[in-house]
Amino acid sequence: MAYPIKAFILRIMLHRLEKLIFYIFIFSIPFQTRILLRSWGIGFNEWNSAFSYATDLLILALLGLWFFRILIKKDRFIFSSYDWFLAGFIIISAVSIKNAPNQALGFYQLLKLIEFSLLYFYTKSNLGQIFNLTTSCFIFLASGFFQAVLAILQYFRQSDLGLRFLGETVLNPNLFNVAVFFAEGEKIMRPYGTLPHPNILALVIFVSIFFLYFLRFELKFKNIIYGILLFAFFLTFSRVIIFAWLAGFLLLLRKLDRKTIFTTLTVMILFSILFWPQVLARLNISPQEEAITLRGFYNKVALFEKPFWGVGVGNFVNWFKEINPGLAPNLYQPVHNIYLLIFSETGILGLAAFLLFLISIIKNYLKGEFSRPFHYSIFILFLLFLFLGLFDHFLWTIQQGRIILFLTVGLLAAMSPHSSVDRAQASGA
Repeated sequence: MAYPIKAFILRIMLHRLEKLIFYIFIFSIPFQTRILLRSWGIGFNEWNSAFSYATDLLILALLGLWFFRILIKKDRFIFSSYDWFLAGFIIISAVSIKNAPNQALGFYQLLKLIEFSLLYFYTKSNLGQIFNLTTSCFIFLASGFFQAVLAILQYFRQSDLGLRFLGETVLNPNLFNVAVFFAEGEKIMRPYGTLPHPNILALVIFVSIFFLYFLRFELKFKNIIYGILLFAFFLTFSRVIIFAWLAGFLLLLRKLDRKTIFTTLTVMILFSILFWPQVLARLNISPQEEAITLRGFYNKVALFEKPFWGVGVGNFVNWFKEINPGLAPNLYQPVHNIYLLIFSETGILGLAAFLLFLISIIKNYLKGEFSRPFHYSIFILFLLFLFLGLFDHFLWTIQQGRIILFLTVGLLAAMSPHSSVDRAQASGA
C-alpha cells in the first residue's frame, strides 16, 4: 500500500508543480530575458542570431512534465485531423532549408517552429486539466498591467528604468534604432516596457485589455486598472494595433457595460487633449514616410525568388542581404507581413499548409456555441491577430509574439466542438 500512496502523492506534487510553472510562464511572456547563443555575419543583426530565452526554459519544463504524464499516466495528446496541415507545414519548412543561405540558422528557426507547435498542442491538450482560462487570463492581465506602468514611467522619463534582469532595452531618444517620432520639432521616444519594440508592448496591453473586457473578474478598481491600461496603450503610439483595438471595441460595443464605455471615452478624450501634438504627428501618415516605403519595398522583394520551396525558413534577411548588399544595417529586416514572409521562406506550399491550418481552426471554432463573453473575445482577438499579420512580422519572428499567437490558436482548438474539453469547465477556476 505504501508504494501506491507515494506514487499518488508524487503525481499530485508534479501536477501542482506543472500548474505553477505554467502560470509563471504566462506572467513571464513579456520579459525579454535571454542570452545570445550565436550570431552569424559581420556585426550583430537580430534576425541572423540565435537566442535562448527564459521563457524557452519554462516551455521545455512544461513539455517535459507533459510528456512524462503521457508516458506514465497515458494522458491525452489531442491531435485533430486539421493538425496534419501544421505537421505538413513543419515538414515543408524542414525541406526549405536546402535553399537557405545559412542552413544553421534555418535549423535553429525550424527548432523554434517545432517548439511553438508543441506549445500549441500542450495548450490544446491541457486546458481544463492543468490550467484554466480564467486564471491564465487574470495572470496575463496582471503582467500586462505591470508593463503598462513601466510604459508610462518610460514615456515620461524618456529613458529606460534599468531593469536589465527583465530584458529591458537600453533606451534613449538619441540612441540609434530606438523607436522615436517627431512632434512640434521635438523627438519623442515610444515606450518599450521590457519588450523588444513598442509594437510588441502594444500587443501585450492590447490582449490584456480584451481579457479585462469579458472575463468579468471580481476586481476592485476595475475601471481604474482599465483606464491605466488604455492610457499606456495609447502611449505606445502603435497606429495599426490601436486601429485594431478600435475595430474590436466597436464590434463588441453592445456587449460592454456602460462603465467600460464611459472609461474608454474619458481616456480617449483626455489623452487627445493632453497629447494632441503627438497624436496629430502619428495620424499624419505620408506615403514617403520610411515605415510606409520600407514595407512596400520588403513586400515586393518577398514575391520573387524560389516561389515553390522558398529561400529557407528563417532566412529571408540572409537572402535579402545577398541580393541587396550595401544597404544600411538597420534596413535588413523581415517582410512586415507574416503571410508574405512565410511565402518567401517556405514557398507557396508552406503558405498554403499554414493558411489551411488556420482556416480549419476557424471553421471548427465557429461550429460551437458562443455561450459566454470570452468566446467572442478570444475569437475576435484571433481575427485581429490575422489582420495585424498583414502589417508587421512580430507575431511570427519575435518570441513574445510567437508565444501569444500559438497560445491563442491552442485555446481556440481546445474550445472547439471536436475537443474533449468542456468550454465551461475550461474557463472555470
